[in-house]
Formats: sequence, C-alpha cells, structure tokens
Amino acid sequence: RTAAADRRQHGQQHRHMSSKLTLIHVPVGNNPARIRLLIYLKGLEDQIDISTPADYGGMSSDAYRALNPQCKIPTLLLPDGSALYESRVISAFLADKYRDSGPSLLAETPEARARALLLNSIHDLYIASPNSSDPAVTANQGCGYKGVELIDAPARAAKLREVAKQVGVLEGLVVGPYAAGAALTEADCALYPTLALLLPFCLEHAFGWPTLVGAEHPRLAKWLAEMEKLPAAQRVRAEVEPALQGWLHAGRFEPIRAQVAAAASLAWDREAVMASL
Repeated sequence: RTAAADRRQHGQQHRHMSSKLTLIHVPVGNNPARIRLLIYLKGLEDQIDISTPADYGGMSSDAYRALNPQCKIPTLLLPDGSALYESRVISAFLADKYRDSGPSLLAETPEARARALLLNSIHDLYIASPNSSDPAVTANQGCGYKGVELIDAPARAAKLREVAKQVGVLEGLVVGPYAAGAALTEADCALYPTLALLLPFCLEHAFGWPTLVGAEHPRLAKWLAEMEKLPAAQRVRAEVEPALQGWLHAGRFEPIRAQVAAAASLAWDREAVMASL
C-alpha cells in the first residue's frame, strides 16, 4: 500500500477517533495562517491537532469533499466528526469556545466589535475571497500569484487596483494600536497574514512593488509595527515566508511578469496604481 493511502486512512481514522479539534491547513495560505495566529495567541497548541489536505487524499478527493464541500482550506474538524469551514466561521468559533484562554479577541464594546467585524468583512469580501468554489474564479489578491491561464492582463490590472483601493479602505478603518482599538481582535488575525506576508511578497515579485503599506497608510504602518512585536505573529511569519520562497524558486511569478511586460500600457507599478485611485 502506498504512503498516500496510509495518510488517507490515518486521516479518516483520526476524524472519527480524535477527542481534539483538528485544523486542516497549508503553510502558505493567508486564510489558514489567520487561524494559526489565533491558535498561537491563545496558546491552544495542545488543544488542536494540525493536519493537511494530503492526510485526506488532497483537496479534490471525495474524503476531503465530504468534510468541506467547497474543497478549500482551512477546515476545522470537531470531535464528533463534523466539520466547520470558512475562515471567519472557524475564527469566531475558536474565539468563542476559548474566550477565557489568552486574549479574548472579542472587543469590549459594541462599537469596537462592529469595527472589528467590518475590518474582517472588507478583508474577506474584497481582498481574500473569490466568493466562488470554482477554481477558475479568483480573489482580488490572486492578481499577485494566480496563473496567466486564469487571469488575463486587463483583469489582473483591475484586481491589482482593487487590492490597492481596499488597503486604502482598511487604512481609514484601523484604529490603533490594534485594528479595532486597544485590544487584539479577530480582525488582527485576519489582516496580518495578508497585509504583512502574502500581498507584500507577491506584489514585489509579480509587479516590482517596493512595499504594500506605504506613506499613504500611516495607521496601517503603525498597526503592522505593533503586530510584529507579537511572538505569535513572528511564529506565523516564520511558517509562511519559506512557503512563499518556495513559490519564488519554483518560478511561479515568471509568467505573470511576462504578462505584465507584454501589457505595458496598463497600470502595474505602485506609483501608477496609487495615482489611479
């Protein structure tokens, strides 16, 4: 029997036998990273097992589809064998279930809770999600890493501009020192992997952007500096950066750069995109 079959069997047995929660993730994704950041902030490593889609036969397998019909990550398995999916749902569940462990991640006032929810929604709806389970439908953030067979040059330029616009929207909403105010919330977990890790790396290597958060974003810059002080954030950075480097070494960005070079009339560099807003 193959090693892959052994992993699938182990995953299926674990689903039925584990008394713990199990997070199914991959290192590189910003959405799985936001859940790991929450886990680390709350010190829940002993409460939650970690696995990957490979343990269930891959994201397109029948076994994984039975857990998450969208065939995406992350997925959270519950001890009764049921599963939760969608990052915002998993985040809210963990923050609620473990509200007394570490920082609550639940803002103290209705106004602050609404601000955190709005920040989460802007991130999820307008940057990080394609709002479709069809792999051919891509999120705006995909402008920096999705292949040229999925996104043509005009669509890529439009997605890049939309990302820049939504970063500006977030700039207007961030309060400080954390996203929604004095206390950490789920919004900080959602924003950090995207704004500190995934987007800066991809926009640098796809389009030559020197930075994502710049002089136009003083609030976000202060927020990022505050987040980088957290050991949990540093831990997530140490997990995500090698995976992103793997993308680079595998040549993921080369076709995108060629597409950009062939469509020089479109706005690609940071200065041009920011000027178009």
